Amino acid sequence: MAEGKALLWIPDPSGALAGSRLEPAWLPVFYNPVMEFNRDFSVAALQAYINLYAPHKPVTVVEPLTATGVRAVRYALEVEGVGRVIAGDIDWDAVSYAKRNVEANGLRDRVTVTRADASALLYRLSREEPEPILVVDIDPFGSPAPFLDAAVAAIGHRGLLAVTATDLAVLEGSKPQVALRRYHASTARMPHSREEAVRILLGYIVRVAAARDKAVRPLASYWADHYVRAYLLVERGARRANWVMEHCVSEALWCVDLGHATFTGCPEPGRVKRIGPLWSCEIGDQDFLSEVERLALTRFSYMSTQRRVSRLASTLAAESTLSGGRFYYEIWALASSLKLNMPPREALAEELEGRGYRVAATHLSPTGLRSDAGVEEVRSIIPLARRRRRRAP
Repeated sequence: MAEGKALLWIPDPSGALAGSRLEPAWLPVFYNPVMEFNRDFSVAALQAYINLYAPHKPVTVVEPLTATGVRAVRYALEVEGVGRVIAGDIDWDAVSYAKRNVEANGLRDRVTVTRADASALLYRLSREEPEPILVVDIDPFGSPAPFLDAAVAAIGHRGLLAVTATDLAVLEGSKPQVALRRYHASTARMPHSREEAVRILLGYIVRVAAARDKAVRPLASYWADHYVRAYLLVERGARRANWVMEHCVSEALWCVDLGHATFTGCPEPGRVKRIGPLWSCEIGDQDFLSEVERLALTRFSYMSTQRRVSRLASTLAAESTLSGGRFYYEIWALASSLKLNMPPREALAEELEGRGYRVAATHLSPTGLRSDAGVEEVRSIIPLARRRRRRAP
């Protein structure tokens, strides 16, 4: 089969079908076709990083959980500025598939496949590589938490750390005890659980990095399909790490009766649940995301999910400037707290913009928006937005 510019050998899917649906975990070597969008975005994001931030070229990429090797092969084939890719997996069958795919795409001289435990491989590379690794991509089945310290140890100054987490039940508050064990954070089920998942993951990565005197800055982070994905710029320096810990990691409050989550305190008395620690600053970088969008529309126009990549990058770029220090507004939750029906998002946005506030859609919810207006102002405008809907022809 083909994906991007790669030709791939994958396990026979006929033995991993639940009805007409593929269960990737049932395959002898994990391969999920639904994650093609994730991999397409990753290719564009890696190119954007190299274009904007890489301290030198070519870059070395490490993918220590490679499975069939599709991501490693695509990085080598499709991204300009990638010199060497080191792919690893603990499973013999995975290593066999990955090597076969490297051969099929003529990449024997650029992609090295090795059988190794992921963390052991990263720790070894951090000690033995003559030059610091600039890109590490952690894409596990489940939580990335067990691999993050090794990833941070291996990555060099101004390197790129890419992380996927598929344990959404944990990150979104359905399994609070597991979240405490795995991410050292308190969680709660709430209307903003998708943003909670993104920020809990980012907050944990920040703390892991800080323990090694490194600071991280999210270039892009998002919720999609069944996972959270983040791309972070890693910089050395205890002072940088201290600043990030002081200014961008905190607790948040889920103001239950208000229908909103906040970093600054609930404006009215009522039921409150504490969540965190979690990331409280911007969840993306506008310049980086604009570059991802540009690349998706030009260099990577051949991708099968190219339109989705460009749309998501555009949405993330717009909302990133309004994501620092605030959660998005979930309109149905705010309306419910007022015992009102929900107004259209567009009507509420128009009312806010008419009062001079900035507004952006969020990728996290079709009934949510971001704004620099305070929650009390937004709640006061909801009845007006409902009347605007009734006046519309």
